[in-house]
Amino acid sequence: MRRAKLRGVLATATGVVAATLAAGLIAPVDAAAAPVVSAKFLSTTNLPFDWIPAPARFGGISGIDGDGRGNYSVITDDTGANGPARYFDVSVRINRDGMSVGAPALVGGGVVLGPNNIPMLPGSGYEFEAIRHYGNSLIVASDGPEPFIRMLSAPGLHQRDLALPAAYVPKKGSGLRGHLGLESLAVSEGGLISTITENSLAQDGPRPTLAAGTSSRLLQLRGDGSVSGEFVYRTDPLAPGSSGRAFKGVSEVLAVNKTDFLVLERGYDPARNSYDIKIFWTTTNGADRVTGKAALAGREKAMPKHLVYNLSGLTNLRPGNVEGLAWGPRLSNNRRALLAVSDNGFNSPAVPNKLHVMAVQFPG
Repeated sequence: MRRAKLRGVLATATGVVAATLAAGLIAPVDAAAAPVVSAKFLSTTNLPFDWIPAPARFGGISGIDGDGRGNYSVITDDTGANGPARYFDVSVRINRDGMSVGAPALVGGGVVLGPNNIPMLPGSGYEFEAIRHYGNSLIVASDGPEPFIRMLSAPGLHQRDLALPAAYVPKKGSGLRGHLGLESLAVSEGGLISTITENSLAQDGPRPTLAAGTSSRLLQLRGDGSVSGEFVYRTDPLAPGSSGRAFKGVSEVLAVNKTDFLVLERGYDPARNSYDIKIFWTTTNGADRVTGKAALAGREKAMPKHLVYNLSGLTNLRPGNVEGLAWGPRLSNNRRALLAVSDNGFNSPAVPNKLHVMAVQFPG
């Protein structure tokens, strides 16, 4: 799509928790089942902030997914201050060694429309945080005050919304917490749609502390919106030394196969302006099913996990507010490129949208 045409399309539209853990009331996370999955950092590229001028700026990138042909759909979490709800298609060429070839290019995009293809009004409650390809459709997740998962056809036409189970609907004292809910999406083999709540449902337990993580739920939906399964995923605690203003949770989930996932845990401490960005492997194998439970008891066996890569541990590089993960091409030596994108909060040019490339090594 030509840039001028794209412009036109876009323009139109903590002690208590420790004691509880010690008493065995929260089941520990088992890492024994973890395969040997590792990652190596390769490169970082800044995505141009001036691809699209006002009123539909490029920025606030919170989700990314590839189409298998070298193009990647990225979605912005803009709630209307910088343009309509929108996504962009970006071309990124990566060779067999995992190195970028040439500069990224903007090749398309669209406006995300509401039911009956009515444009969503700025500030009406949407905040898109994740995007995935689903056959010829797209799936997006909004983490606003009324969270939803939506299926679209290009360039953003509404197909249907997938209903959330009753336990997830935000209510007083239960459901998804405000802006700590639908940050992630994954599509597994066979078309299963998964999301992991950023923090626990309000009735399932507390938010992360220095002593313990939070009991998020992995929700799996079929393409027709019916529930396939639910499991507990427990995040790590807050980074040591975090202030009382720090937060942490699941920012993205990426399918490896039908049972295994990569999970991006993102923490931020505004008092120190520091990010805690880690990628974990996890699986539903060996975890207790909690499908249909109105509230967790706290004794459920969580999904096993192990650390794959610590992006915040890189020297001489600030990874930024990393929020999205996507698979890139297969590489030499049984490796696969993993792309991670950061959200600049529309603070360009001082804060760029960064595209990190890693090589993930699988066993065998």
